[in-house]
Amino acid sequence: MDIVTIDFETYYDKLYSLSKITTEEYVRSQQFEIIGVGIKVNNDPVETFTGDFETTKQFVRSLDYSDKAILCHNTAFDGAILSWKMGIKPKLWLDTLSMARPEYKVTVGGSLAALTSYFNLGAKGTEVVQALGKHRWDFTPQELAAYMAYCANDVELTYALFKRLRKGFPVQEIMVIDQTIRMYTEPKI
Repeated sequence: MDIVTIDFETYYDKLYSLSKITTEEYVRSQQFEIIGVGIKVNNDPVETFTGDFETTKQFVRSLDYSDKAILCHNTAFDGAILSWKMGIKPKLWLDTLSMARPEYKVTVGGSLAALTSYFNLGAKGTEVVQALGKHRWDFTPQELAAYMAYCANDVELTYALFKRLRKGFPVQEIMVIDQTIRMYTEPKI
């Protein structure tokens, strides 16, 4: 099964951020805006895209996910965007944050920056800090290119972290992660 690693960069500000409101409030908000996305299929190079919502949606939906696994770091966030905003329901959800939590949450932390630093996989970068309060149209072409490079780096780091964490990771736990993410992104009563 192909693994598609995905990372979204989205608008945020001092009050409208994942540290202030829930993921659901954030993704369903009228303020929600995708600035860009990075996608990597297996070991292929990362492709990034930035544009209005409809063209971004077309870019993301250009793959058939029905037979693929989607991998993210904090898949509840990226998966919510994929499911609620784009109607994407993959064969399997994977999440490096969920994989790392049991063993590393207390000692290392759960952030992509902390985990990739701990495993010497690379540095995350700080471009997201400069994006505070910026809509896509507020970026200069150079700033946007730097932000998309940051996004691509996050995708590469997530995939590298997954390859590191999956060694010896129980298959039944992968299925629990998939079910947990699916219950959040595709709720049913």
